Amino acid sequence: MRSPELSRRAALAAFAAAAAAPRSLWAAPTDGAAAGLAAGGLGPAADFSLCNATLLSHLGGVQTGGVRVERGRIVEVGPQVTSGEDLGGAWLCPGFTDAGCTLGMYEIDGEPGTRDDGDKPAVTADARAIDGYNPLSETIPVARAEGVTTALVTPGLGRLVPGQAALVRTAGGTIADVALRPTAGLVLGFGGAGTGGEGGATSRIAVMRMLRQIFDEAPDPVPLGDGEGWRGRGAAPEPPEHEADRVLQAAKERRFKVYAVADRADDIERAVAFFDEVGLDGLILGGAEAWVVAPLLERSGVGVLLGPVNTQPDSFAHLHARYDNAARLAAAGVPFAFRTGANHGVRQLRVMVGLAVAHGLSRELAVTGLTSAAGELLGAPGLGRLEAGARANLVRTTGDPLQPRHRVTGVWIDGRPASLETRQTRLRDTWTRLSPR
Repeated sequence: MRSPELSRRAALAAFAAAAAAPRSLWAAPTDGAAAGLAAGGLGPAADFSLCNATLLSHLGGVQTGGVRVERGRIVEVGPQVTSGEDLGGAWLCPGFTDAGCTLGMYEIDGEPGTRDDGDKPAVTADARAIDGYNPLSETIPVARAEGVTTALVTPGLGRLVPGQAALVRTAGGTIADVALRPTAGLVLGFGGAGTGGEGGATSRIAVMRMLRQIFDEAPDPVPLGDGEGWRGRGAAPEPPEHEADRVLQAAKERRFKVYAVADRADDIERAVAFFDEVGLDGLILGGAEAWVVAPLLERSGVGVLLGPVNTQPDSFAHLHARYDNAARLAAAGVPFAFRTGANHGVRQLRVMVGLAVAHGLSRELAVTGLTSAAGELLGAPGLGRLEAGARANLVRTTGDPLQPRHRVTGVWIDGRPASLETRQTRLRDTWTRLSPR
């Protein structure tokens, strides 16, 4: 006999009773939380210093010292900084960057009404991830509370041309606040990742044929001036009428990064050849089998936005996936940064990087891949660095951040303290304070 507690009628009755409960029982934001929500989780801007910290640089080096911040930038770092807030030996490192995810694009994976991460047609070069990004999404504070201060947000994958990525910071109340680069490159799908969507490719042959056709038909690059500009040569050519054409033209002019979604080794090889054929400034997004073609990547100078690190050999798309992928790329001299490819799972980024260390990657290169490497690959210098002149994106932890047992206890984004409160902590605090009836 079915338990009455599990019946649909009982569930509806319980929900109705809860809805009629006093408002004080609900985990509504307090006045302080509401103010933090309005500011997007950021405190007021101020100059400050932190001292007596275990400093972990973006190169993986460790020393005791402090950091001085002015106007959102680091102005001094090292043992000579001895004034300011005493951190008591806590670790201080640059903020982490997820180099490819769908953070802030939806709330509930299985609820279509909350999903703003994609479009239906197979080819949407004019689709922008920033148009689906919600800076007040409940998923963002969870990522921020685990030290992720910046993210490359992509449209949902699984189509030939999903659209444009965006580089965002994980705090701020409006899109204008968070968008570091509203258009940070164009995403292309190779192999199985390029199939899907309305009117899309159905095989690898079709993927390559359609990609060549798209770029063959795109406007040609505009030739540069000769020092005299266009004087004597008539007016400069008019830009293409449609945004999709402007994006493709910018990609062909190497003014726009191109991210090739590819996991299988042969798909990575095709992507590298396509970059060379069209003249694109490209990166591999995913790269589960990148270790197989590491010499090719090193010779071509193509970097990898690598991850998820824990990808298993459980699909024909990546039968040769292995946990020491990052270590093998590092040994071959291939530049890479880490990504989760997730929304709710962005919080696991540093743990995934720790997994790469457990499988042979040096701790120094792991820290670089977690912090500054993304900025270098994306052309955003100063991102994720612990040095004078860099953005003051800082993370304080109770120990080595690559160890999951150590907690994040403080985050600063552009020199402003960021809230570590999440919906989960609000629920915890509300319900633990309730007195029994």
